[in-house]
Amino acid sequence: MQFGTCGSGGNMKTSKKYDYVIPTGKVELIFTNVITGRVDVIHVKNMFVTAGKNSIADHLRGTTSNNKGIITYCALGTGTTAPALADTTMQTEIARKAVSVRSVSGKVATFQTFFTTAEANGTLREAGLFGDDASDTANSGTLFCRTAINRTKTSSDTLSLSWSTTIG
Repeated sequence: MQFGTCGSGGNMKTSKKYDYVIPTGKVELIFTNVITGRVDVIHVKNMFVTAGKNSIADHLRGTTSNNKGIITYCALGTGTTAPALADTTMQTEIARKAVSVRSVSGKVATFQTFFTTAEANGTLREAGLFGDDASDTANSGTLFCRTAINRTKTSSDTLSLSWSTTIG
């Protein structure tokens, strides 16, 4: 049996259009040196991990508790293991901060977090978005997205992350 595009109005048995919902994401990292004014912008794709997908499915089913499906924290780490679908935590989380700005446009949700010159200094190799029952404790809550990065942040740098997730 074939399934047509939801809402296509066509014959479900003969329709060749399919509507796939695949969550994806990308991260823009903006490092600003407060002494020199130099700005370094990095764009990376991210992996939407299975735990995050499961949380969204729970939210859609209405079987939610503890703010299921809500992304609340951005974390940075030094772990070098590549992101994998089965990840439930980051490898070596060193800093975590509440998402400060949330926005949505169509099927794209954006989460922004700002780290000061005193926060998250070191060789950053990973970043993640956490939610559900996440707190300011490392690796708490559900990991929704994880990405690999490679940039050193010093006490002269601020860091602004803008994480865009697309559902569809």
